[in-house]
Amino acid sequence: MRNKGLLWVAGVLCATLGLPIGSLSASSERSLEQLLQAAETARLTGNYAQAGELYTLAIRDLEAAVVTDVRLARSLLDLGGVREVQGRCQEAGDLVLRGIRILEAADQPDAFARSEAWQELGKVYYCQRQYSKAEQALHRALGIEQGAPAPRQDRLAEILASQGGVYESEGRFAEAETVFERAQSILDQNPRADSMDAAMLQNNLGMLFRMMRRNEESQTAFRRGLACAEAATTPNPVMEIALLDNLASLDLARKQYRDAAARFERAVRLLDRGTPLPPRAAAQILRDYAACLRKLGDRSQARSLDRRAAALLSSQEDGNGRLIVDVTELARAK
Repeated sequence: MRNKGLLWVAGVLCATLGLPIGSLSASSERSLEQLLQAAETARLTGNYAQAGELYTLAIRDLEAAVVTDVRLARSLLDLGGVREVQGRCQEAGDLVLRGIRILEAADQPDAFARSEAWQELGKVYYCQRQYSKAEQALHRALGIEQGAPAPRQDRLAEILASQGGVYESEGRFAEAETVFERAQSILDQNPRADSMDAAMLQNNLGMLFRMMRRNEESQTAFRRGLACAEAATTPNPVMEIALLDNLASLDLARKQYRDAAARFERAVRLLDRGTPLPPRAAAQILRDYAACLRKLGDRSQARSLDRRAAALLSSQEDGNGRLIVDVTELARAK
């Protein structure tokens, strides 16, 4: 791994070799592209520690060459997203704000990149439990997206769903329900909407109903979400696990242990296929499944699941294990 001294020398070499400050050589460009691709692969496969290291190296390379363009902004935002998933919320906020400043200072700001960045900032403020700031950031994201030449309907639905999550956490249930319904209306009117967007929205709506003790409606929303997830063109096993886990939790509350065990079993099969999930979230599912099996008298398998959960927790470096999924990725704790 490179250190600060070597990176500083690389910056000096740019001037010595006649390369303009603020640019990279062709070979450095190729190396940077490979680094960012590796970081993205690590992020998508749930290897957040490695992704964080690689994004950090990319940022240092760009800063050493005095590059302050969209590549640096994107790298800062991506690293911020990784830190947010890991629960390092303050660090995530600093990174995302740096990325936003670069995007906003561009001669011709990209509306789509800006709306995504402000939405990410809303998620980070949510992670910090600064709900008022999260609401403001998401309102800004929504305004930017709506003002774009061709607003993306799926993105509008995502931002609205994130707003609903903030309202839900503040106990503003009626407002959350209204915003979720608005997001669903957008998806219903978009014939090209991805089924997975609907699945994620139904998951959030199910969580809201559960908090409002409207358990029948909660179960209906989760079931609809699971059906949408299973029908999606591009599978999202993380979303399926979230919905199965939420349905199983309702089953446990009703003491329907066999139904809960069947759902937990499906969720664990998805985990066993290598689905990327923060260790604490995966461990919680294993523990809940173990508790369910004890109710059914299967203590042997329950002990095995507990051992797996303990191993996951002992190996994790960080992460807050959040499992509720907003319309973009993983979100908050069950």
